[in-house]
Amino acid sequence: MNNPIDTEAGRRSVRKRAGDGGAPRGRRPAKSAGSPKATTAGGGEQGAGGSLVQQAIRAVGNYMRDNGLRPGDTLPGEKYFGDELGVSRAVMREAFGALGALQIIDVARGRKPKVRRVDGSLFATSIVHGFNTSQISILDVWEVRKTVELRATEMAATARTDEELKEIQGIVDAIATYMDDPDRVSQYNAEFHYAIARASHNVLFAQILASFAPITRIATRAAWKACTTKAMKQAQVTRHKAIVRAIARKDPQAATDAMRQLFDDAIRENWSRLAAHRFSFDPFFDEQGQRPALM
Repeated sequence: MNNPIDTEAGRRSVRKRAGDGGAPRGRRPAKSAGSPKATTAGGGEQGAGGSLVQQAIRAVGNYMRDNGLRPGDTLPGEKYFGDELGVSRAVMREAFGALGALQIIDVARGRKPKVRRVDGSLFATSIVHGFNTSQISILDVWEVRKTVELRATEMAATARTDEELKEIQGIVDAIATYMDDPDRVSQYNAEFHYAIARASHNVLFAQILASFAPITRIATRAAWKACTTKAMKQAQVTRHKAIVRAIARKDPQAATDAMRQLFDDAIRENWSRLAAHRFSFDPFFDEQGQRPALM
């Protein structure tokens, strides 16, 4: 999509007061975010709508909304927004950096910023932080997962495509093939639940499940290591296959019941062990400062 940066509508979008919260046009006169002093001040300068950086962040968000931008569309650069808002390039650089860190835009050096797709990595970072600092328990995670996954499974049973069903079946086959390898099983298990969430065709279900992936993988690995016999491992595979068969038949009730059974059995068989286990999670960022992929 071409940016309407040369149209009056596009410029009006940016000039809107950043703190108006998307108020209807005409409610307030258009104002710049800064003042003559603000054009050289850092992001800490305060205005009626918060710091200049905060106002600039809101202005960029308003621009994306008002101009109907979609993932992959380009935005004007720092100079454009700085000129329109009456703030320095330093303020806009900080605002763009914050939006990049929030996974809202891509800000590769030497390229115009682009709108990003919804990404659950920030939520994942928050969950891991809460878990590592004893603000969130494994039971909290499992209760939320169960609630979300029961509904996602019900929807997937009616909304899934043949291609999505094939993917889910292939993942369960991989779990069966590598059931003696806890590391591979933990990865495939996370992919299994994520694939079902995607098949529900609700992007939020998929993002929530993806955000739980770091904890899900490690908890699954610990639980799978406790399966000391082939029969115990096979029982786990059988439970996963029951879900797949119900989704294949497009039977939402049976699929939901099978997913509920999977969760209930996992909690009954592994809860005391998991609750006592002190999990250790990988750093939020790799050596290059990038968040690792969730899935």
